[in-house]
Amino acid sequence: MALFRRKQDPDLLPPPAPPRSTPNRSASASSAAQNQSATGGTDWSDIANIRNEWPQSQLDVDTDLGKWREGIALYENDDYLSMMKCANLLSSALAHSLYGDGIIQGDDFPDTIFKALYASLEPPPDGRSFPDGPQRSARLALTLVRENGWSPASMGGSGLFDKLIMDKGNYMLLMMAVSPGGRPFEGDLKAFFAVPPQPVVQNLPDPAREEGNEVVSRMYETMQKAESGDEASEHHFQGMAFWRGGRNEEALVELTEAAKLGSVPAMKDAGDLTSEMGRPDESRFWYESAANAGNSAAMWNMAVLAINSRDLATAADWYQQSAEAGLADGYAALTQLASDRDDSAAERRWSKLGAEAGQTFCMGRHGLLLLMDANGDVPTMRRARDFLEQAADRGDADAMGLAVTVNFQLGDQDRGRRFAQMVVDSGDPERIDMLRRHGLL
Repeated sequence: MALFRRKQDPDLLPPPAPPRSTPNRSASASSAAQNQSATGGTDWSDIANIRNEWPQSQLDVDTDLGKWREGIALYENDDYLSMMKCANLLSSALAHSLYGDGIIQGDDFPDTIFKALYASLEPPPDGRSFPDGPQRSARLALTLVRENGWSPASMGGSGLFDKLIMDKGNYMLLMMAVSPGGRPFEGDLKAFFAVPPQPVVQNLPDPAREEGNEVVSRMYETMQKAESGDEASEHHFQGMAFWRGGRNEEALVELTEAAKLGSVPAMKDAGDLTSEMGRPDESRFWYESAANAGNSAAMWNMAVLAINSRDLATAADWYQQSAEAGLADGYAALTQLASDRDDSAAERRWSKLGAEAGQTFCMGRHGLLLLMDANGDVPTMRRARDFLEQAADRGDADAMGLAVTVNFQLGDQDRGRRFAQMVVDSGDPERIDMLRRHGLL
């Protein structure tokens, strides 16, 4: 289980003094773009330039997962050399997310972004320099923050990383990281975050993305409650800290105390911990306790336990409860269960509810089913297109191809070509070949 480990705030290094020949000025979003264009400086808000720093040809899943594990361990050291190495190691793993579905998933994803960004900002021994390596890692982390809608709240995002990014010292350094080459004081974070996310760059399916958001937000909330003197939150937060440090038995004691004091999230986390420790009976107890108290993630886990026991009826009941409690991927599970047993009516029902709740898989499946039912009816085809395009924009590869097809059927070739380009950018040879064989590329 990953979480944002709350480290003691360091003395943040000040930005180095500007060269005498360089005026110390800021730039607005529009003027920054104009300056970059006019002088040839690199526009770091263009994701293509970030990809050039982390070329796909240099990435390897197994190698970079090993680097990620090494980087996570190094993060505990908190000295300059360790943190510089940590930033680079974690960035190698995060860079996969520039090219579609990354290798860091669930709540580990935002946690790793946080750690890479934090490590890149570690104060150097001279208290002044900000080398190219950590700037490169910072740019990658900022890009993934933007692409996932986690930009600062004041700049239109969810504000997930506000505490780190908006710190005055960090903000100045990050401005330097995204500045045009050779002009470190013309970096404009507002212009950087104003660039809309590109649909092809979606690291996570939305359930995992939402889980990452929820975990981080919940831990901040727990931290704040603990600081205000809430006893259950104090035990919960201490338990998570012990867990993160590998002290599982001590962590379980703290989570148990938090649960006894009524913390439902602590019940669910105790279930996760005991599952990780190989104690299934205890894990089931905690998941069931949290699920009965209304925790949607614990309801999902109860469904998974039922699936593993081949009890599909009980699994469906828990999936439905999780969906109705706000976990939209419960609808996706119900849709798949209905499809597996060829229950077309249930498949249509659950996919529609999931699509309306914004669940990507359900959007794609509901769009496909609408398209199958349309029989040439243009209004129905257009409704199908709306759902398919939304799913495609979230990275659903199947929906991309269907969005191409339905747009060409509706006579909107330009719109279809946009999604055809998504298929090309995805790099899937089978889908690309299919579009070519049907004359859609």
